[in-house]
Amino acid sequence: MIYRSLGVLVSQSGFTLAFAEFQENAGVWTFELKTAITCTAGSVTELIHSFIEKNELQFKVALITLHTETPGTIISGASVAAATGLPVITHLAALDVELGGNGEFYSYCSQKLNLPNNSLTETEKATCVAFMGILRWREEYNFLSSITGARRSSIGGAVWTGQEA
Repeated sequence: MIYRSLGVLVSQSGFTLAFAEFQENAGVWTFELKTAITCTAGSVTELIHSFIEKNELQFKVALITLHTETPGTIISGASVAAATGLPVITHLAALDVELGGNGEFYSYCSQKLNLPNNSLTETEKATCVAFMGILRWREEYNFLSSITGARRSSIGGAVWTGQEA
């Protein structure tokens, strides 16, 4: 099955948005990065709308995942879901941290997607964010206690559906 996901990373560099297609076949994941951009400032919701429109991704993005590496930065998944009408996943690491883990997921994503983990680019990190959202959507463990040190593995991320009834 093919999953089309938009990963949004908030970091010291600003906002990085990466749209990729992921495919799972017999437990092996592959992906193709379709387009990505890094912006130094802006509103998350406006950046997402602009990115989708500019790249003609309407009806292609099935899921948006938001992650911040910047302490104290709050991203409203509810606002993005309400504005886009798409499912949005936020707070990826919150459950893992509450279980005593460090919330680290890049090494797991690097392993699953065959990316070198020693120095991921912002775009590769945003692609990992998109992938973590897919695992959350599929209700698969996306935080492994063997990597994070948590008491148990978990399915991390809050889901905001954003869809009308």
